[in-house]
Amino acid sequence: MIKTIILILIIVPSFILGQDAEVDETESTKGSGQYKWEIGINGGVNITNVSGFKSDSTGATLENNIGRLYGITLVYHLNKVFAIKTDIDFENKGWTVKNFGMVENSATGINEIVDVSQNLNYFDIPAFLHIGFGNKLKFDLNFGPYIAFLMDNNTTITDGDGIVLPERDVALGVLPEYSATDFGITYGAGIDLALGKRVSFGFDLLYEQGLKDITADGLRNTSIDFDFGINFLFGQKK
Repeated sequence: MIKTIILILIIVPSFILGQDAEVDETESTKGSGQYKWEIGINGGVNITNVSGFKSDSTGATLENNIGRLYGITLVYHLNKVFAIKTDIDFENKGWTVKNFGMVENSATGINEIVDVSQNLNYFDIPAFLHIGFGNKLKFDLNFGPYIAFLMDNNTTITDGDGIVLPERDVALGVLPEYSATDFGITYGAGIDLALGKRVSFGFDLLYEQGLKDITADGLRNTSIDFDFGINFLFGQKK
């Protein structure tokens, strides 16, 4: 994924800048329409958690995790207002349960109250209906479904003193198995600022709500995404 993003950063700007000389000559006859396509890179952070959490431990509390996301953006403009937008992202989700409960330390045979942090790494693909208003500075709305594929998951277990307990030393029968796929809805708003004829900078604030149980006991992913990106515009104007 990282190599692909670097390749896009090198190839796409060169291709688009190479077209500018041809475009300057024809734009006067075609007017100030909207380029058909945008391609770019995006990245940011998210605040992630789960809904549906239940615990047998009376002192258990659920806390947010801060994750990261980055990937590629592709936009096809239907007209000056409506577009279809998709991202192909690597996204990190997870949560922490404080005072999770009593877990047996297999190395010592002692039951201990532990905190459990869950980290899930997804290949995440949202597809939006993108509605934009404005010219050089655009305000936009995005909503649509997403599907995600679990790449790997990591569990960190710490005791009351904050010491990480190796998974091999802990009886993990209390921890769930996670579904290999997830899907749900994404919606939010953002802005896009034109930096030139063929380059724009954008920011989106998005909320993702999972609609699929990712564990047998009904946990569902939720996240608030803060996503920045640079897009390059190309193709004939509409």
